[in-house]
Amino acid sequence: MTNVTDGVHGLRGPGRRELVVGGSAGLALGALGALGLAAPSARAAGVDTRAQLTAALDQYMATRAGAAGLTVRDNRDGSYFHWRPRTQQTHSTIKVLILITTLKIAQDRGRALTSTQKSLASRMIRFSDNDATNTLLTQATLRRCRIVADQLGMSSTVVLGGTSFRSSSWWGHSTSTTRDLVQMMNQVVLGTYLSPGRRAYVRELMANVTSTQTWGLGDGLPSDVHVELKNGWGPRSDGYRLNGVGFVSGRGRSYQMSFLSRSSNGYSYGQTTVNRLSRIVFDALDVPLR
Repeated sequence: MTNVTDGVHGLRGPGRRELVVGGSAGLALGALGALGLAAPSARAAGVDTRAQLTAALDQYMATRAGAAGLTVRDNRDGSYFHWRPRTQQTHSTIKVLILITTLKIAQDRGRALTSTQKSLASRMIRFSDNDATNTLLTQATLRRCRIVADQLGMSSTVVLGGTSFRSSSWWGHSTSTTRDLVQMMNQVVLGTYLSPGRRAYVRELMANVTSTQTWGLGDGLPSDVHVELKNGWGPRSDGYRLNGVGFVSGRGRSYQMSFLSRSSNGYSYGQTTVNRLSRIVFDALDVPLR
């Protein structure tokens, strides 16, 4: 059975300074222009501090059923913003880690992905195909995925390797945090764990998913804003999970963000919630938060 969840638009390059995060996974940051840091929007959001953004998110969430949390890494100054950070089942957001692991294995062996692996990777990220994910995870092995998660600094992530849909050990029921998912995305956008070409490959897939899967970080933004993302969703007994991780740049902004949410009123209701939370963050980041 196929679960659907993913991302939008083009490609950007590395950021602007060096930061070592965890294991062997350093972050090499380059020029501002490579992160899409053009002139900021002329229209300020009116939210300039962490306290104001927290209040805006709290105010909106007070009108919604369920729970949500998010983490943002602003590439303009390297700062982080955490709002109600949470731990939750990843669903299809874990597919980014599976792809990173597949690429790391090939990199360590001095090889490119095979045509079959590329086809599977495209189906997994762009269309969130679970059968393709099962094949790539089986090839990579659960043990190697856990090693890679550790090397990326995803210290609170528990990766599962079952391939039976929605079983207790299913990979979609791996658990992670908003912080760990941003840490993973930092490496995709800014890091040195994978070669530049391999990072660009991950980002290209995340930037070109099927159009029905661009909710969350990619919902309703201006057409000149660039988004790369991977979403994940699925039902649980206490509510639908809707999660996302990705990179946003343009209109003077450049940031990695992840969100984890639980929607007690179902999938569509939860989509509305995460779309609005993501837009509140985008509007607030017209300038770096104080």
